[in-house]
Amino acid sequence: MAIPEWSSKFSINNEIIDEQHKKLFDIANKAQSLINRQVSSDEIRAILAELFEYMKVHFRDEEAYMASIGYPDLDKQHEMHKQIIKDMTALIQDIRYDFKQKLATITEEWLVNHILKEDALIEKWRAAHKEEIKANQAKQSGEEIIHIYKCDCKPAFKVLDTVHKKIQAGQVFHCKKCGSVIEFVRDE
Repeated sequence: MAIPEWSSKFSINNEIIDEQHKKLFDIANKAQSLINRQVSSDEIRAILAELFEYMKVHFRDEEAYMASIGYPDLDKQHEMHKQIIKDMTALIQDIRYDFKQKLATITEEWLVNHILKEDALIEKWRAAHKEEIKANQAKQSGEEIIHIYKCDCKPAFKVLDTVHKKIQAGQVFHCKKCGSVIEFVRDE
Protein backbone atom coordinates (compact mmCIF):
# COMPACT_ATOMS: atom_id res chain seq x y z
CA MET A 1 0.00 0.00 0.00
CA ALA A 2 1.33 3.43 -0.91
CA ILE A 3 1.45 6.05 1.78
CA PRO A 4 -0.55 9.08 0.62
CA GLU A 5 0.92 12.53 0.31
CA TRP A 6 -0.09 15.04 2.97
CA SER A 7 -3.12 17.11 2.09
CA SER A 8 -5.38 19.51 3.99
CA LYS A 9 -8.04 16.79 4.28
CA PHE A 10 -5.82 15.27 7.00
CA SER A 11 -5.72 18.55 8.96
CA ILE A 12 -6.89 18.72 12.55
CA ASN A 13 -6.83 22.53 12.39
CA ASN A 14 -3.90 22.91 14.73
CA GLU A 15 -0.88 24.38 12.94
CA ILE A 16 1.75 22.70 15.11
CA ILE A 17 0.15 19.23 14.95
CA ASP A 18 -0.54 19.55 11.23
CA GLU A 19 3.11 20.48 10.56
CA GLN A 20 4.20 17.47 12.62
CA HIS A 21 1.84 15.20 10.68
CA LYS A 22 3.32 16.53 7.42
CA LYS A 23 6.82 15.68 8.65
CA LEU A 24 5.66 12.21 9.75
CA PHE A 25 4.20 11.62 6.27
CA ASP A 26 7.56 12.66 4.78
CA ILE A 27 9.51 10.31 7.07
CA ALA A 28 7.08 7.45 6.40
CA ASN A 29 7.44 8.00 2.64
CA LYS A 30 11.24 7.92 3.01
CA ALA A 31 10.89 4.68 4.97
CA GLN A 32 8.63 3.17 2.33
CA SER A 33 11.11 4.07 -0.42
CA LEU A 34 13.70 1.89 1.37
CA ILE A 35 11.38 -1.11 1.30
CA ASN A 36 11.49 -1.56 -2.45
CA ARG A 37 15.26 -1.42 -2.92
CA GLN A 38 18.44 -2.99 -1.62
CA VAL A 39 19.53 -1.14 1.51
CA SER A 40 21.76 -1.74 4.47
CA SER A 41 20.44 -2.32 7.96
CA ASP A 42 22.16 0.95 8.94
CA GLU A 43 19.93 2.87 6.52
CA ILE A 44 16.87 1.16 7.97
CA ARG A 45 18.05 1.88 11.52
CA ALA A 46 18.61 5.55 10.66
CA ILE A 47 15.10 6.06 9.25
CA LEU A 48 13.56 4.12 12.14
CA ALA A 49 15.47 6.22 14.65
CA GLU A 50 14.30 9.42 12.93
CA LEU A 51 10.70 8.19 12.88
CA PHE A 52 10.88 6.92 16.46
CA GLU A 53 12.31 10.13 17.91
CA TYR A 54 9.91 12.35 16.00
CA MET A 55 6.91 10.22 16.99
CA LYS A 56 7.74 10.71 20.68
CA VAL A 57 7.85 14.50 20.26
CA HIS A 58 4.67 14.45 18.20
CA PHE A 59 2.75 12.26 20.67
CA ARG A 60 3.72 14.56 23.55
CA ASP A 61 2.55 17.67 21.66
CA GLU A 62 -0.60 16.01 20.35
CA GLU A 63 -1.61 14.84 23.83
CA ALA A 64 -1.03 18.36 25.19
CA TYR A 65 -3.27 19.73 22.42
CA MET A 66 -5.98 17.16 23.18
CA ALA A 67 -5.81 18.08 26.87
CA SER A 68 -6.09 21.79 26.01
CA ILE A 69 -9.35 21.24 24.13
CA GLY A 70 -10.76 18.72 26.63
CA TYR A 71 -10.77 15.85 24.13
CA PRO A 72 -12.70 13.01 25.82
CA ASP A 73 -10.67 10.17 24.26
CA LEU A 74 -7.28 11.47 25.38
CA ASP A 75 -6.68 8.38 27.54
CA LYS A 76 -7.48 6.07 24.61
CA GLN A 77 -5.13 8.05 22.35
CA HIS A 78 -2.42 7.96 25.03
CA GLU A 79 -2.69 4.16 25.22
CA MET A 80 -2.50 3.88 21.41
CA HIS A 81 0.57 6.13 21.43
CA LYS A 82 2.21 3.93 24.08
CA GLN A 83 1.50 0.83 21.98
CA ILE A 84 2.98 2.42 18.85
CA ILE A 85 6.13 3.37 20.78
CA LYS A 86 6.29 -0.18 22.19
CA ASP A 87 5.95 -1.65 18.67
CA MET A 88 8.63 0.69 17.33
CA THR A 89 10.96 -0.19 20.21
CA ALA A 90 10.51 -3.92 19.49
CA LEU A 91 11.11 -3.33 15.79
CA ILE A 92 14.31 -1.40 16.42
CA GLN A 93 15.59 -4.00 18.89
CA ASP A 94 14.85 -6.91 16.54
CA ILE A 95 15.91 -5.35 13.25
CA ARG A 96 17.68 -8.48 11.99
CA TYR A 97 14.56 -10.31 10.81
CA ASP A 98 11.98 -9.09 8.29
CA PHE A 99 12.89 -5.51 9.01
CA LYS A 100 11.54 -4.26 5.70
CA GLN A 101 8.17 -5.92 6.28
CA LYS A 102 8.06 -4.67 9.86
CA LEU A 103 8.93 -1.17 8.72
CA ALA A 104 6.16 -1.29 6.11
CA THR A 105 3.68 -2.50 8.71
CA ILE A 106 4.58 0.19 11.24
CA THR A 107 4.56 3.08 8.77
CA GLU A 108 1.44 2.02 6.89
CA GLU A 109 -0.65 0.85 9.82
CA TRP A 110 0.42 3.60 12.12
CA LEU A 111 0.21 6.40 9.59
CA VAL A 112 -2.94 5.27 7.84
CA ASN A 113 -4.83 3.89 10.82
CA HIS A 114 -3.69 6.36 13.42
CA ILE A 115 -3.30 9.74 11.74
CA LEU A 116 -5.91 9.30 9.04
CA LYS A 117 -8.51 7.64 11.26
CA GLU A 118 -7.87 8.24 14.97
CA ASP A 119 -6.43 11.75 14.72
CA ALA A 120 -9.21 12.72 12.30
CA LEU A 121 -11.61 12.03 15.17
CA ILE A 122 -9.92 14.80 17.17
CA GLU A 123 -10.82 17.35 14.50
CA LYS A 124 -14.33 15.98 14.12
CA TRP A 125 -14.87 16.30 17.87
CA ARG A 126 -13.23 19.75 18.01
CA ALA A 127 -15.44 21.06 15.19
CA ALA A 128 -18.58 19.81 16.93
CA HIS A 129 -17.58 21.34 20.27
CA LYS A 130 -15.96 24.67 19.25
CA GLU A 131 -18.10 26.87 21.48
CA GLU A 132 -17.69 24.58 24.48
CA ILE A 133 -13.90 24.50 23.96
CA LYS A 134 -13.77 28.28 23.63
CA ALA A 135 -15.77 28.70 26.83
CA ASN A 136 -13.62 26.21 28.74
CA GLN A 137 -10.38 27.79 27.55
CA ALA A 138 -11.66 31.25 28.47
CA LYS A 139 -12.73 29.96 31.89
CA GLN A 140 -9.31 28.37 32.49
CA SER A 141 -7.51 31.56 31.52
CA GLY A 142 -9.77 33.62 33.78
CA GLU A 143 -11.17 35.44 30.77
CA GLU A 144 -14.90 36.09 30.83
CA ILE A 145 -17.00 35.30 27.77
CA ILE A 146 -19.49 38.01 26.98
CA HIS A 147 -22.87 36.84 25.71
CA ILE A 148 -24.67 39.32 23.47
CA TYR A 149 -28.46 39.22 23.29
CA LYS A 150 -31.14 41.43 21.74
CA CYS A 151 -34.79 42.31 22.26
CA ASP A 152 -37.32 44.52 20.51
CA CYS A 153 -36.05 47.69 22.20
CA LYS A 154 -32.30 47.01 22.19
CA PRO A 155 -30.26 45.61 19.28
CA ALA A 156 -27.48 44.36 21.58
CA PHE A 157 -26.80 43.98 25.29
CA LYS A 158 -24.69 41.77 27.56
CA VAL A 159 -26.12 38.88 29.56
CA LEU A 160 -24.47 37.14 32.51
CA ASP A 161 -23.10 33.64 31.90
CA THR A 162 -25.56 32.18 34.43
CA VAL A 163 -28.52 33.65 32.51
CA HIS A 164 -27.03 32.54 29.18
CA LYS A 165 -26.72 28.96 30.43
CA LYS A 166 -30.33 28.95 31.59
CA ILE A 167 -31.48 30.24 28.19
CA GLN A 168 -29.39 27.61 26.41
CA ALA A 169 -31.07 24.99 28.62
CA GLY A 170 -34.50 26.15 27.45
CA GLN A 171 -35.56 28.77 29.97
CA VAL A 172 -37.18 31.90 28.48
CA PHE A 173 -36.30 35.42 29.65
CA HIS A 174 -38.18 38.61 28.76
CA CYS A 175 -36.86 42.14 28.51
CA LYS A 176 -37.93 44.11 31.60
CA LYS A 177 -38.47 47.24 29.48
CA CYS A 178 -40.34 46.03 26.35
CA GLY A 179 -41.45 42.56 27.49
CA SER A 180 -40.19 40.76 24.37
CA VAL A 181 -38.28 37.48 24.57
CA ILE A 182 -34.54 38.10 24.54
CA GLU A 183 -32.62 36.31 21.78
CA PHE A 184 -29.01 35.21 21.58
CA VAL A 185 -26.87 37.08 19.03
CA ARG A 186 -23.23 36.01 19.61
CA ASP A 187 -20.39 35.46 22.10
CA GLU A 188 -17.44 37.82 22.37
